[in-house]
Amino acid sequence: MRSVAADALLSLLSPAWQALIAFCLLIITILGLMRLAARGRARMTTAVLVTGGLIVVITLLGTLAVSCSGPESRQATTDLK
Repeated sequence: MRSVAADALLSLLSPAWQALIAFCLLIITILGLMRLAARGRARMTTAVLVTGGLIVVITLLGTLAVSCSGPESRQATTDLK
């Protein structure tokens, strides 16, 4: 069983880790877009179409997964002891 102090410390660190991950993803995305833009217009069009298609597919799969799950798995559970 973890102590309350350890849980409090992890909850304070969580936003910092999320910000660090978001910053790294932003830098990688910018570098990738710069490289892709340097390759030319045809590659940019293909990349936008592929990315858009992937976004649609992932959204549909997520929606399907939520709609197929039973109502008992959607309820919030709290364990108060």
